[in-house]
Amino acid sequence: MLVDPLPPLLFPGKTRSDRSWLARLEQSGRIRRVAPRLYSSVPASKVPEAVRSGWSTLVSALFPGALLSHRSALEYRPSPRGEIVLTGTTNRELLYPGLTLRFVRGPGPLDDDPPFLAFRASSLSRALLENLQVTRRRADLALPMEDIEKRLEELVAVKGEPELNRLRDRSRQIARDLGWQRGYERLVGIIAALLGTGDANRVTSRQAHARAVGSPYDSPRLARLELLFGSLRHCPLPELVDDSSDSAHFVNKAFFDAYFSNYIEGTTFEVEEAESIVFDGKIPDARPTDAHDILGTHAIVADPNQMRSVPASFHDFERLLALRHRTLMAERPEARPGRYKDRPNRAGSTFFVPPELVRGTLENGFALYQDLPPGMARAIFVMFLVAEVHPFTDGNGRLARIMMNAELFSRGLATIIIPNVYRDDYLGGLRALSRRERAEPLIAMLVKAHQFSHRRYAPYPDALKDLRRRNWFAEPGEAKLVV
Repeated sequence: MLVDPLPPLLFPGKTRSDRSWLARLEQSGRIRRVAPRLYSSVPASKVPEAVRSGWSTLVSALFPGALLSHRSALEYRPSPRGEIVLTGTTNRELLYPGLTLRFVRGPGPLDDDPPFLAFRASSLSRALLENLQVTRRRADLALPMEDIEKRLEELVAVKGEPELNRLRDRSRQIARDLGWQRGYERLVGIIAALLGTGDANRVTSRQAHARAVGSPYDSPRLARLELLFGSLRHCPLPELVDDSSDSAHFVNKAFFDAYFSNYIEGTTFEVEEAESIVFDGKIPDARPTDAHDILGTHAIVADPNQMRSVPASFHDFERLLALRHRTLMAERPEARPGRYKDRPNRAGSTFFVPPELVRGTLENGFALYQDLPPGMARAIFVMFLVAEVHPFTDGNGRLARIMMNAELFSRGLATIIIPNVYRDDYLGGLRALSRRERAEPLIAMLVKAHQFSHRRYAPYPDALKDLRRRNWFAEPGEAKLVV
């Protein structure tokens, strides 16, 4: 016999029939009383979890006139101590399995405190003042200062300075009406620091301080870079030495590197056409700009002095990025050769680092790069750093692979080529870290590419025949890579 499912939490009914229904459920053992005015239909071991996850339903049912406030109005979830903070007419604590409702005496809802289910929640301006107004003795009512600064920094990063100014203006009105001058003064100090008009030392969190001193960065991107750094820092990576001294080997490999690196970005030529462009200097009348994309890439990767250059400082890093980008995009003025992007860019639904956060994100990422051992670890990291930040309007993928291979070439290691057939593996490795916070697929993908790229590329006819046999020129899905 099928039994209608019950919600995990139930509350005393308002009508006689509701109360009778609850009584029958309790008598039949389908629900049990777990706290005053609270019943549950889940096993006893799962009651605390059900109460914590259903905290908003509980407050709506039992305290519809309450105001969600302080840290709870910013987090909308129980604190690490399992508390929800509410403003009411008295100070009291109500204990439930897995949850404490902590009522703080204070003023009722203001006109702009938004509704939330059957109760209200402090507006952002009010909630920030509540958090900053509390004394040290009641500090557990408030979010840590670092979290508050981070929220304000993210607000200005996404919404801009005008939104922070509006927040400050509304907070001034609330502070005046409610007598919360202490909280307002602390808030104004943080906002002034973030806008560069106040003392940068008023903020303590890394993210807020970076903006205060004029070098804001993209926090989620930096978290991914730190994740990759942690995976690479002590990871034993195979490093294959390219011990060929044959100049033809170097020249031919540079050609294939330039050819495939452009192909993966959509600049596609038949290999015979690319040979004519690079080796014979024949620029097709119908596609001169595309041809120069290959020539620009080849000009860098075929220059041993360029490929031996790796940055010793962040200034060097920016100089190399700009120099190589100018060479890559020399025939595309719309790509702002050598200059960081001035508007957001994206690939599909993925937006990259906003223009105003590019330099700060690169600078923080470069500090991690310097703490990695030279060779394969730095090569993988710098490739992802450039690809993830996407500092320029166009050419970022090619530039990322050039920076990677310079790290390898400067150490005498075999450089990496991403052939057509391996494109989906390459993009999948990038997405695993960008979208799913997993560094291992990216590392494994590049380690494999390092291994299959380590071969002889001279004489040219033999190298071309070998790469065809290994399906390098096939599209993904048409054939499998032969290693």
